[in-house]
Amino acid sequence: MDAVSDVIVPIFGIVVLGFGLARAGIFNASTSDGLTRFMFYVAVPAMLFQTLSTTQLPARLPWDYIIAFYCPSFIVFFCGVTLARFGLGWPRRDQGIAAITASYSNMVMLGFPIVITAYGDAGALPLFIILALQSTLMFPATTWIIEIYGRDNDIIRPHFLVSVGKLCLNPIIASLALGVAANVMSLRIGATATRMLDLIAAAAPACALVALGVGLAQYTLRGDLQKSLGFVLLKGIVHPALVWCGCWAMDISVLWTQVAVVLAAMPTGINAFIFARNYDIRVAVVTKTIVLGTLLSMATVSILLQLFFA
Repeated sequence: MDAVSDVIVPIFGIVVLGFGLARAGIFNASTSDGLTRFMFYVAVPAMLFQTLSTTQLPARLPWDYIIAFYCPSFIVFFCGVTLARFGLGWPRRDQGIAAITASYSNMVMLGFPIVITAYGDAGALPLFIILALQSTLMFPATTWIIEIYGRDNDIIRPHFLVSVGKLCLNPIIASLALGVAANVMSLRIGATATRMLDLIAAAAPACALVALGVGLAQYTLRGDLQKSLGFVLLKGIVHPALVWCGCWAMDISVLWTQVAVVLAAMPTGINAFIFARNYDIRVAVVTKTIVLGTLLSMATVSILLQLFFA
C-alpha cells in the first residue's frame, strides 16, 4: 500500500540525513550523545506528558483487549531477556535493553499513520488504547531491569524505598505519572506552558531519527548481524503472531484484532535506541535491529494489510 511507503520513506530519509551528516564529518558521536540526552531528559518527557494530560481517556478500559495485546507483548519482552541471557550471554543490565528491543513497537512514527490511513476514525480508539499504555507499562519494567535487577553483585543494593524513588524520579516515568495525574484531576495548563511543551515535543521524532542516523554512522551493518536478527525475528514475526492468537483467544472484534496485529508488527521503536544510547548499552545491536526491522516491516505490514483487506 502507498501508505506504508509514504510513512517509511520519509523516516528513512531523516535517518539517512543524520547518517550523511556524520559521514561528512559535520556530526559525530558527541552529537548523537547530546541529541539523545535532550530526547531522554526533555523532549520525550514533554511529549508523553502533553499527550497523556490532554487526551480524553476512555470511561472504561477494555481489559480483554489490553490483555490480548500486552500479555503476548510481555511474553516477547521476557523472550528478549531469555535470548540475551542464555543465547548471547549478556549481563543482567544489558538484558533490559534486549527486552525493550524485542517488544517495543514503533507506534508513533509508523503505527499511528498506518492505522489511521488504513482504518480511518474506526481505528483511532483501539490504536489510542494500545499506544497510551505501551510506554506506561514497558518503560518502568525496562528501567527496573537496567537500574535495579541489573546492578552489579558487588555493589550494595539500595533500600527498597530508595529503589522505588529512583524509578519514580526517572524523567520518562515521572512524565507518564504526571501526565495521567493532570488528566485525571483536570488540571489546566497555561497557554505559555502549553506552547513550550508543544515546541519541545515536536522536536522529539526528528531529533531521535537524526540521532539514530548519526549513531548508525558509528557502526557497520556488516558482521555480527545474528544478534540483531534474533530480536528482529521476535519483534517482527513472533510478536504479531502471539497478539493475533491473544485476540482470537479473548474473542476480540475483527477490526480491533487487525489494529492490534498491525501495531505488534511494527519494528522496534526509537525509544529502544534512546534507552540504549542513554545507558550506553548495546547501541550497535539496537541500531541494527531498528534498521533491519523497519526494512522487514515494509514487507510484513504490506502483507498483513493486503490479507486483512482481501
